[in-house]
Amino acid sequence: MFSELRDQISLLFFRLWPTAEGSITAVDLGYGRGLNVVIVYEFSVGDDGLYTGECRSPSWFGADVPSINKKLAVGQTVAVRYRRDRPSVNKLDPGVWRDLEDGL
Repeated sequence: MFSELRDQISLLFFRLWPTAEGSITAVDLGYGRGLNVVIVYEFSVGDDGLYTGECRSPSWFGADVPSINKKLAVGQTVAVRYRRDRPSVNKLDPGVWRDLEDGL
């Protein structure tokens, strides 16, 4: 339980983590309060193996479905930030969302 809490708190400092190149494995679109986009990705760190993660679109993100379908594709490269001592704790770099929205 303590390790889960530590993992969640460490997410506050993810901008300080190293970056790896990842690849999109799935894009899920859903509706709640507006459009919700979930990007599922995988990445590797050296010879340490393959890690996976998923990230939901931030609250400020605004785009329509046809535009998202044009810009996000399985196999596309994305920047992933990961905790150096535990890469299974990771998050998409926020620039991914900014670049996506700027390109729409």
